[in-house]
Amino acid sequence: MKRRGVVTALLMLPVFMTRAQAAEGQLSEEQRLGIVFVASQAEIAAAQLALQRSGSKGVQVYARRIIAEHGQVQQEIVTLTGSAGSQPQRSATSNAMTRQGQADLARLDASSMYDFDDLYLERETGYLGQLVNTVDDGIRTTGNADVKALLGRMRPTFILQLDQAQRLRILIGSRGLRR
Repeated sequence: MKRRGVVTALLMLPVFMTRAQAAEGQLSEEQRLGIVFVASQAEIAAAQLALQRSGSKGVQVYARRIIAEHGQVQQEIVTLTGSAGSQPQRSATSNAMTRQGQADLARLDASSMYDFDDLYLERETGYLGQLVNTVDDGIRTTGNADVKALLGRMRPTFILQLDQAQRLRILIGSRGLRR
């Protein structure tokens, strides 16, 4: 039953994101970067929980990678916005992502030890898929060359993380290959 709730929440994330983006209209560069910054915060928080809860060495290695890479993403965003004399800004989209990230953490924390890895990786594939779409949209629509370059540098990292999460889901789900 808990699994169905996680799946439903993951399926609803793109709907919430699309509605939030449509309600906002045109985002500023600081808001675009704020969305990626908030997404990275959510990724780090989920990965930290995975380090505590997962018994899978593969998932733990993946979680450490997420923490390191998204920490770097946050640092690059702070550096870019700081050099422009601004900072990442909140928006309806980043607020929706924050709420979704908190709900995801609560569901993951409430999951059983046996379900955690699968639910965490399922969450990762949905969240990272949406993050890649958001970055793609930002690359297409931003007029700022520095923001476009930064998003372009981040995109391959997010795609590799998504691919690794999908591969781990297959591995974790395969009988005889658990842990």
